[in-house]
Amino acid sequence: MNKHVDYLIIGGGIAGLMMAYQLEKNGLSFLLIDEGKNSSSSKVAAGMFNPISGKRMTVNWRADELLETLHASFVDFEKLLNKNYLVQADILQAFGNVKESNDFFVQLEKAQFNKYIEIDPAKQDALNDEFGSFGVKGSGWVKTSEWIADYQAYLLKNNKLIYRTTNWDELKRKGEQWLWREKVFNKVVSCEGFQVNQNPYFDWLPFKLCKGQVLHILCKGLNPHVILKKGVYLVHQFEDVYKVGATYEWDFEDEQANETGQEMLLQKLSKLLVLPFEVVHREAGIRPTTRDRAAILGEHPHLKNLYCFNGLGTKGMLQAPFLSAHLLAHIETKSDLLKEVNIQRFKEFYTNSHPLETV
Repeated sequence: MNKHVDYLIIGGGIAGLMMAYQLEKNGLSFLLIDEGKNSSSSKVAAGMFNPISGKRMTVNWRADELLETLHASFVDFEKLLNKNYLVQADILQAFGNVKESNDFFVQLEKAQFNKYIEIDPAKQDALNDEFGSFGVKGSGWVKTSEWIADYQAYLLKNNKLIYRTTNWDELKRKGEQWLWREKVFNKVVSCEGFQVNQNPYFDWLPFKLCKGQVLHILCKGLNPHVILKKGVYLVHQFEDVYKVGATYEWDFEDEQANETGQEMLLQKLSKLLVLPFEVVHREAGIRPTTRDRAAILGEHPHLKNLYCFNGLGTKGMLQAPFLSAHLLAHIETKSDLLKEVNIQRFKEFYTNSHPLETV
């Protein structure tokens, strides 16, 4: 790689890889640094995309644009890597109680909500739907861990990826450019997920980290082409193995899967599934969620050409293609960032506590 590079990307999860994709698509040079950890939240995630969000059953922010960009991006990835990663599958979601059922029919009065809903979906005998259920169209999942491994391998082969633990003291200022290990970069984009709390330039941002645990179960008799949802989701992996998730733990000691998380998931799974199953694996990751549950994009308040792309939280795969394109357009063409994700909304939190070494 040349000593002068357009971009340095720090972090090779969903955010960092989507940023790399946008740069490559636009003919810009880059180097990506990643620790290569197997337990990152990006790799643990089921990769679900769902236009309807949460117990309140509201349409996701900019759902149409997010879905359109997601699909277009994975058409490109599948051509580049010669493998299919995106699986389109309706969600069959059961109500947990009568109130949820009543709230659903109120939401149906909204046209934007109604366009994604199937009121009378095909029944699945495996789903416990004593209070009724509904279908969600436009949903599915990305084979996240496969895509990450394959795209990282592609970048590694093309000398655009280095596996290395980030040492922020090695990053130095050179005028309005950045110097790292004898290479000069025009811009740096921080995409390191929950490890942002170790980043001296963005550790002032109000992240609220959330641990998520998932199970892999072996269950015969399920329909692999439908996502089941009731308190937890059930997403097909391979053969008769399904991923069950996820917990939302705000107070935790480490990022390891444990018996407590497994028991929480099993309690919810028992209310969803009427078939026998066996737990075959458990894993965990830490999500980079924010205090207002929206991503954080934009330039450092005082350091030119240092950018943040983080806080994708539980909707990483759905949001990353659109937001990475949005951030790159902002950097390269000076277009305005959407206020909902603009780093400027947290400027009052900024403290300049880290001395910057220049060369």
